Amino acid sequence: MPKPRHLEQNSRNLTILYETSKIVNSSLDVDKILKNIVDIVVKKLHYDNFSVLFLENDKLVLRASYKHPKASSKSYYIDLGQGITGYVARIGKPEIVNDVAKDKRYVAVRKGIKSELVVPIKINNKIVGVFNVESKKFGAFNENDLFLISALADQASIAIQNAIITKSLRQSNQRLETINKIGKIINSSLDLNTVFKKFLEYASKELNYDFCALLIIENGRLYTKAGIGFTTKEVETYSADIGEGICGMVAKTGKPIIAGDVSKIHFYKEQSPRTKSEIAVPLKFEGEVIGVLNVESKELNAFDKEDLVYLSALADKAAVAIKNAQLYEKIKNFNIELKNQVERATKDLREANKGLHRLNQIKSDFVSTVSHELRTPLTSIQGYVSLMFDGNAGHISIEQKEFLGIVKEESQRLTRLISDLLDISKIEAGKMKIAFENFNLLDFINKYKVEVENMASSKNIKVEIKAPHSLPVIKADADKVKQIFYNIVSNAIKFSPENTILKIIIKENPNNIQVDVIDEGIGIAEKDHANIFEKFQQVDTKMTRKAGGTGLGLTITKHLVEAHGGNIWVKSKLGKGSTFSFTLRKGLK
Repeated sequence: MPKPRHLEQNSRNLTILYETSKIVNSSLDVDKILKNIVDIVVKKLHYDNFSVLFLENDKLVLRASYKHPKASSKSYYIDLGQGITGYVARIGKPEIVNDVAKDKRYVAVRKGIKSELVVPIKINNKIVGVFNVESKKFGAFNENDLFLISALADQASIAIQNAIITKSLRQSNQRLETINKIGKIINSSLDLNTVFKKFLEYASKELNYDFCALLIIENGRLYTKAGIGFTTKEVETYSADIGEGICGMVAKTGKPIIAGDVSKIHFYKEQSPRTKSEIAVPLKFEGEVIGVLNVESKELNAFDKEDLVYLSALADKAAVAIKNAQLYEKIKNFNIELKNQVERATKDLREANKGLHRLNQIKSDFVSTVSHELRTPLTSIQGYVSLMFDGNAGHISIEQKEFLGIVKEESQRLTRLISDLLDISKIEAGKMKIAFENFNLLDFINKYKVEVENMASSKNIKVEIKAPHSLPVIKADADKVKQIFYNIVSNAIKFSPENTILKIIIKENPNNIQVDVIDEGIGIAEKDHANIFEKFQQVDTKMTRKAGGTGLGLTITKHLVEAHGGNIWVKSKLGKGSTFSFTLRKGLK
């Protein structure tokens, strides 16, 4: 029989995963998502320290953190394999170390750390970073922490994938614009030297480059005609035979070359001593190589296949400029090709979004299944507790009855929480059924008044109901209307002080029946009005934290009201009570 604390822990896990799932879907900016995940982890889990590091060229670089002493240092990194964090990044398996002093791998960064939990972030089984959690207590982490942080890492990997796809799409659009600009430049001048310089100027803006040059074949040799980043001497003096160096080999074969490390290319010919990596593509006109577009970088492995596609398109533009022939047709073909690239990237993004929808469905199914499985044993618990509480299972002492009363109340609260989770999963799956029948709101409120007064009696809250003498019969689901009233009224009572007044005012409008529930409670700040009907949103005050709840009640209420053709809204000021109003449409069939 599971303990309530265990169930509460599962509920907390589900809540955190729900919130991070919303964050993943709300933004395609990786840094923003990581910051929000850090905020949620710190707020919900109360870890002493939390940081996210990404793997870049065999180094772990800090991307987001809470209380990290090196957060302001742009040069801070951890070598792959260094410390527990680097070890996890290298082997790809999580680690829990509940006494770092006994672990030889540990490298101290923060003072006073006793325990550490590190989980890898993977994309397509490739390690891209780690989540690192630290505590100032011995034995701070367990399997539940490992499960939760691992799930967060999986969600972060989805965010990274989406960001990569989005970045690629944006880059394709930017590069399409650049090629269009270059086309206009080609048409604006007949001076090839001017065209070359402007061409390199625009082309280099989109690349991770340090040097860019345009080389033309003249009399069987390559000569640099224009360059950016090179010294004047390097531009003017560099030349190569066909087949000599990377540019000469491209001119000979007519095929592009990407060199991640030029020191490993046996036929490399140095143009600048600062160059570490290079990409070169041929300039072709009607199948004939007429030159080479060359880009170099001070960094190793600076270029990839996307750069190759882009540079190849630019090289074709340059070839057309040099030969000044078939300009319009070439531009048209390039635009079509780049448009296809954008469409392919868009398709990839669409497929990624479908994957997110599938994950969301899996999540909803999981919540529904778990909630159903919890309800069955909980019903048994409530039944047996009630038997013992009422004395049907034998005599119990006053103290035992008090304890059983607490168990009874908490199990009832847990039942309500499970019901909320079931309702929201039905709503998200479109399976919430509404049974519309003839409904008299006055008869309903007269019967419901006693229940409201009983709910309010524990805090000595006086209930006042004001309604017209008659109202038209409408179509509504009586159980769902009762659920709407219960959610709003119970909230009003929950957040109201003792010895106050709760008013329920019913009035008829031309197209609907309106209900106002007015309390003298803590009120709601105006900045929170727009959010309180969203899932898992609660006003963050001492009283709301004490009251607890799933944060789903008003979301469910809003759906039920709208299913009856109505609207729901709130008017409130902090410290001055709240008025929750909703309508039920007349003439609904």
